Amino acid sequence: MTIERRSTGRALVAALFALAVARPVAAADSPRVVILGFDGADARMTEQWMNEGRLPNLAKLREQGTFAPLRSTLPSQTPVSWSTLSTGLNPGRHAIFDFLKRDTATYRPSFAAFDEGQRPFLYGERNGWVFGLGAGGAVFVVLFLLFKLFRAGTAKAGIAALVVAAAAGGAVGWVAANWLPVEVPTVVNRRQGDTFWKLLGQAGKRVRVMRMPVTFPPEPFEHGEMLSGLGTPDLSGRIGKPYYYTSELFFRPRGDNEVSIDIVELVDNKGTIDTEIQGPPNKLFPEQSDDIRIPMRIVVSEDRDQVDIEVSGARLTLAAGEWSPWVRFVFPFNPLVKVHGIGRFRVLSVQPEVRIYLSPIQFDPSSLPAALDVTYPSDFAGELVERFGLFKTIGWMIDTWSIKAGTIDDAVFHEDVDFTVGADQKILEGLLADEWDVYFHYFEFTDRVQHVMWRHIDPLHPLHTAEGAARYGNEIFESYQEMDRLVGLVMSAMPEEALLFVVSDHGFAPWRRTTNYNTWLAQEGYLVLEGESEQRTNLEDLFARGQFFQDVDWSKTRAYAMGLGNIYVNLKGREGQGIVEPGAEYDELVAEIKRRLPEVVDPETGEHPVAYVFTRDEAYGVYDPALIPDLFPANNAGYRVGWQDTLGIVAKQFLEPNLDVWSGDHCSVYPPLVDGILFANRPLELADKPYMADLVPTLLDLYGIAAPVELDGRALSLK
Repeated sequence: MTIERRSTGRALVAALFALAVARPVAAADSPRVVILGFDGADARMTEQWMNEGRLPNLAKLREQGTFAPLRSTLPSQTPVSWSTLSTGLNPGRHAIFDFLKRDTATYRPSFAAFDEGQRPFLYGERNGWVFGLGAGGAVFVVLFLLFKLFRAGTAKAGIAALVVAAAAGGAVGWVAANWLPVEVPTVVNRRQGDTFWKLLGQAGKRVRVMRMPVTFPPEPFEHGEMLSGLGTPDLSGRIGKPYYYTSELFFRPRGDNEVSIDIVELVDNKGTIDTEIQGPPNKLFPEQSDDIRIPMRIVVSEDRDQVDIEVSGARLTLAAGEWSPWVRFVFPFNPLVKVHGIGRFRVLSVQPEVRIYLSPIQFDPSSLPAALDVTYPSDFAGELVERFGLFKTIGWMIDTWSIKAGTIDDAVFHEDVDFTVGADQKILEGLLADEWDVYFHYFEFTDRVQHVMWRHIDPLHPLHTAEGAARYGNEIFESYQEMDRLVGLVMSAMPEEALLFVVSDHGFAPWRRTTNYNTWLAQEGYLVLEGESEQRTNLEDLFARGQFFQDVDWSKTRAYAMGLGNIYVNLKGREGQGIVEPGAEYDELVAEIKRRLPEVVDPETGEHPVAYVFTRDEAYGVYDPALIPDLFPANNAGYRVGWQDTLGIVAKQFLEPNLDVWSGDHCSVYPPLVDGILFANRPLELADKPYMADLVPTLLDLYGIAAPVELDGRALSLK
């Protein structure tokens, strides 16, 4: 069974294809195009609520143009699917196939979309000598000329100038050697293929791309501007590290805290409380400290109805239930090097216990480090701040981690959603009025709300309660209403002749039961353990160089799982300690696991947790065999791969109830069960269900631009 279009072209075929489709660039009156991306908007739910008259703007769009379920990628994950929409290539070709990839030598996971590294800063280890000699030389020349100007003796002038220059050069050299970093971090985006904005920009089209996932660091392209999306880190280098300050004794987060919320215990619940904020890791001067911390003081009022917060030169007075405005934080590495961030406080309670939430601290777009950009061109960030005020720069904008950990509740989560959507709507409305040919804007809230609120609409979920359903049962529907409202806003504000597309990367399904593939592999003898431990891990271990697979006996292990439902064969010659022979032994093992997993029956439900297992040949056809997993198990609705299994941990049970508020998902679900959406305000020719890769050839066809390679999508022609 193949759900991705096969990529059969080689260089010659691609060249012939490009010649075959080449045609003159479209006329200057080609329509302008607006593309709205809503993460996780589900086709079935959207259609149901349209038919009930509850999404009027989308229904109007369907009536005047096109609506169709949009086929997602395998797997149906945000970075994977949006990368296919961006490039017109299937994941085997653009190489973004999961949130995580593994190191074949060490079996260690890392983020799949990016590689981190280091590069010399300025002159690297020679900074002290270069700046010292340069400063000393400049001072000597200036002083020598001044002494001569005032007719001082040449010898005396030279000696005096030399002494002063040596002192100045020494001082500058010491500062440069001690206060300038030798190296600075770098990030390389691993997505392959040409994006639609690059191809359109090369053809002279003005393209603006706002928050498209997997665009960090933002890439230069002609005639365009970009604000990077998912993948842009917070100040700590994480996908998002929120803080929780509490005077509760021995507070423990709910679940496994996979993303490592920074939980800070306050020493008292009254009076003056001194604490600190753990900021960025000290990658610039690692010999000096592990991270950069700044002091923070909390003063509880005598009547205990509000707190004063003093930090980084700011003083705030907040009552329980209040959010702060944006707060600017300064983290000094030394007197010369500082990093600027922004964040927001929310006082959760003042009594009986002090509980304060601090959002992930993200890079201040008005004062970015010299080695980091979140926009292209780099000054676009400052332009956005001038026009719209401060905005979130982090790629994962809405904090879903704190509600998972139980440090905030559903109401606070939705306050953050509303704030985030409101700020981005302001940017959307402003940029729509500018001059552009193609404008893309991405919203994530539809996905984030469904992830954590699904339990309230699913009576079969272990955490479903009548009280929760009564209070929050409409939240997912209201997020679709918010999507509908934004679509209506754009329909009324965009140029009358503009072509509008509304797309999503995947749909949604319930997550009631967890499948732990490493546990199944261990139970069936494919993965062998040297002993049993209580090892747990989280994403912090990816940054802190934690241990993974520490109890696995690789000399006897034939297969292991990592990522959101990927199975790898421990292949000799590929994996660091591989034992499975390439050829017949490999083929037989792959066929055996592929056959057996869908046969498993959940004794609690009588259902099959695994709908189908795809081989990578079925999935992609063309791929890097050292990178792409050997098998992709795809879950039935109600099931998803477990968090700990994702990070390579062998859980105690293969199947277990999902007791997490993260109760809806799509990541390891059989893709036909989680279709996304496609709308257009013009009728499109649709022979069958459109696919994520169809947008790029459609745009290229619209503007008469030849694709540089054979694409995995097809152009959707206007009727």
